[in-house]
This record gives sequence, C-alpha cells and structure tokens, in this order.
Amino acid sequence: MNHPYVSYFKIEEKKLAQQFADRHELTLASPRQIRIKKGLKLVIWITKDQIFLQDLGDKNSKPFILDFKLLDKEKSDRGLIKKCFSKFDKSSKVFDLTAGFCQDAYCIANLGFEVTAYEKESWLFEFTKNCLNFSKKENLKLFNLNSLEVLNTFTQKDILFIDPMFEVNSKSLAKKEIQFLRKCIPSSLEKEIIDASIKSSAGLIVIKRHKLSNTRNLTKPSYVIKGKVISLEVFDRRGL
Repeated sequence: MNHPYVSYFKIEEKKLAQQFADRHELTLASPRQIRIKKGLKLVIWITKDQIFLQDLGDKNSKPFILDFKLLDKEKSDRGLIKKCFSKFDKSSKVFDLTAGFCQDAYCIANLGFEVTAYEKESWLFEFTKNCLNFSKKENLKLFNLNSLEVLNTFTQKDILFIDPMFEVNSKSLAKKEIQFLRKCIPSSLEKEIIDASIKSSAGLIVIKRHKLSNTRNLTKPSYVIKGKVISLEVFDRRGL
C-alpha cells in the first residue's frame, strides 16, 4: 500500500496539514521534500477551505477536487446506472459498499433513492465528505466504516451496490481520480465484500463490471445490463 503524502500550498496552512496527517496516520512533507523524493508522489494538499489530490508523478497532473454537480452532465456509465435503478422501487434503501469518491452513490441519490455509502480509508472518507458538503445532497450519507461490518444487517428490502474498481488495471481507461486511488488503496477486500454480499439477505445486489474484466462469480447474476464499456450485474433475490 502506497500512502499519499500530506502537504500544503502556503506555509501558514502547515499546521492544518499536520493535523490532517496526524488524524489519518499519514506523513507530512513540504512541497520541496516531495519534489526531490523518488518513486510515487501522491499528495493530499490541505488548505483552509478545501482538500485537493494530485499525482506529482504525472507531469501533466494538476490538483483536483470532486465537483459532483458536473456529474449531472455526464453520460457514459451514469446513464447505465439510471437505466438499472429505474427498475427498482425508490422506497428501497441503497447501500454503496465500496464508496471511494462516491460518484456512483451520488448518481443513485439523484434518482431519488436514500443512499448510504461506506468508505474504509479515513483520509479518503474526509476528502470525499469535504467535497460532498458543497453538493448539499441530503439523501446521501457517507460513513467511515468497513462495509463488511454491516453486511449482516441488510434485508430483502435493501439494494447493495459494489464497484470493484481494481479488477481492470489500465491507465488509458481510467480517469485521473481512479488512477490516484488505484495507486494508494489496497484492493484485497473487494472480492471478500462481493462474496459476503451475495451471501447476505439483501434483496438486490448490483455489481459494476468493466468490459475487460475476467472476474466471474460462482453465483450467476439474474440479468446483466450492458453498456459500451461498463456492465451492471444484477442479483435479484426478492421473494426467495
């Protein structure tokens, strides 16, 4: 696992950066220290108003945040999620078990569902939570928790959503946000979460797959909604 460094743009914000690093057991480094380091240079930039991420190993990279309002204008797999979830009753609660940047959870919440998302990594939780605060999405709740801890609480009225983003490791196919996560977040829990979800009592499970994925579950999905790049495997166990 490659932990990102924590740093600052202005010296007067060094204390804020140190506090963030201490909260998440990360290493504080000055901008100069990071520039002269070898190897991966993943950075969390702390300011008094916002948190930014940047991969300084990519010469074309710039600090970025998550602008959730721009997601409303995107198509691609967001349209596929809309097509899938439009089939479900909006009185069902949706649980995103691999929240990451919460972009899919945000899209599902925009469809009118109550969404609860879980993110295990504390620094990623704080970054995403900070970005979400600007969107004021009241029907989307994000918690800093390993979703394996809550899998025994779901019922047939619940919908589980899982995005195993690490199963395809191709830089050319991933946006800068996903590239950043792939370099610093371990992928060991994803298969465990999928297996445990299928064994849970949830009525519906939706697993997001890339077209290049070779991953197959022992249990076949009830049906698959296919897009050009992304497919959604739906396990419908309602009434079983």
